[in-house]
Amino acid sequence: MREQLDEIAAAAPPSRLSADAVYAAAFRRRHRRVAAWVGGGVVAGALAVSLAAGALGLPPATPMQAPRGDGRIFAVAAADAEHLYAEVGNCGGGCTLDLVGSDDGGRSWTVRTRNLTGDLSAPAPGSLLRMVETGTEGPLPLHVPWVSRDGGRSWAEVRAGGGAVAEVAAGGWLQCASPRGINDPCTLIAVDPVNARSAPLAGPPDLFLDEPVDVPVAGGFWVTGRDRGGQRPAVAVSRDRGRTWSTHVFTATETGDADLDMLRFMGAASTDGVNGYTIMTAADPKGAATAGVQALVFRTGDAGNTWQRVHPTQTLPRRYYIGGDSYVAADGSHVVLGTDDPPDRWYTSSDGGNSYHPASQPGLGAELLQQSNVRVVVAAAGAYLAFDAGALYRSADGLRWTRTVIRLD
Repeated sequence: MREQLDEIAAAAPPSRLSADAVYAAAFRRRHRRVAAWVGGGVVAGALAVSLAAGALGLPPATPMQAPRGDGRIFAVAAADAEHLYAEVGNCGGGCTLDLVGSDDGGRSWTVRTRNLTGDLSAPAPGSLLRMVETGTEGPLPLHVPWVSRDGGRSWAEVRAGGGAVAEVAAGGWLQCASPRGINDPCTLIAVDPVNARSAPLAGPPDLFLDEPVDVPVAGGFWVTGRDRGGQRPAVAVSRDRGRTWSTHVFTATETGDADLDMLRFMGAASTDGVNGYTIMTAADPKGAATAGVQALVFRTGDAGNTWQRVHPTQTLPRRYYIGGDSYVAADGSHVVLGTDDPPDRWYTSSDGGNSYHPASQPGLGAELLQQSNVRVVVAAAGAYLAFDAGALYRSADGLRWTRTVIRLD
C-alpha cells in the first residue's frame, strides 16, 4: 500500500501532498467517521471490525453465558474503572462478535449481546453506544445509533427528533451527524439516551467544526475546528452542556511560520477538562514531504480559554498526529504516540510540554504498538484503558499498566 501511495504522490499532475499525507488523510477519514462520533465522553478503544451482520432487532434483555470463543479482542470501552466492555470474537460455529462486560474491574465477565454489529463506545456514565452501518449515501456510509442503558443487555435505536435543542440532556452527549461528503464539517447533535432521541444543538461554536475531543464528561465538551475563513485552527469548550462555548482561534503570532495552508491534522487531549494539550501537524516551510512536517504543540491550564506554545526542543518525531494520538496522564504528563519509522513508541513530557522523551509504559504490551489503530481510552480520572488482540490493559494513572485476559465465567 505504501509503495502504491508513493507512486501516486509522485505521479503527474504535481501535488503538494506527500504519500504520507495521502495515507494519513485516508486513515483520518475512517477515524473521523467511526472513532470520533462521540464528544465529551469516552470513545471506543479502536475502529471495531464487524465480523458478521446481525438483525437490528433488540437483543435479549437478560445476561447470556456462552461457550468461550477465540477470545480475540476487536474493541473496548469503559464507563469507569469498574465497568468495562469489549467486543470479542466467537468462532464456535461461524465467526461473530460478542459484547462482553465486567462490573468488577475485569475480574469476571459475562456475555451481554450476541452477534454484535456496529462500532462500540461508552459516551457517558450509564450508557453504551454503537454506530451501525446501514448503507451508503454518496461516497460515505450511513450509520444508525443504538444505545443501551443496562450494560449492553438490551438496545434501543436512537430516533432523530424535531427542532434544535439548547443544551444536552442530563446523561447525554454530543456527536457528529453522519456526514454526506468526505470534506463536510461536523454538525453537532445532542443525544438523549434516556428517551433514545437526538436533535441538532441550537448553539454550536461558530466554527468550521472538525471533530469532538475525547474528554471525559466531567471535563465538559471539547471540539476542534477552524475559523469560518477556513485557515486558522481553533478549539472550543463548553462547560454548560453545550449552551455556551469558549472558543480560541489560534493567531498567526501563535503558530509562527507554519504553513497553515498545509495544516492537515489537529488533535487535542484533556482528562480533567482544565489542563490540556493540542498538537497541530503542518508543513514546515524549510522542508518537504515527511521531513518537512512540524508538530506545533500548545498547552492550556484554564479549560481552553488561553493556550501557550510549548515544545521548543522539537523532540517529538516528525509525523502526522491525529486526534487520539495523545492523552494526559493522572500526574499531568502529556503522553504521545510517536513514530521512529519504525517502530512506533510512546513519548512523554513531564515538564509541561517543554521536552518529550521515550517512555517505557510498564505493563503495556508491545503487541499493541503493532496495530494500526492504537488508542488509549480515558474513561475518567483514574480509569485508563487500552487493548491488543489478546488482552486489555488497565491503568489508574495512564503510566503503569495491568494486563487482563478476558475469560467468561
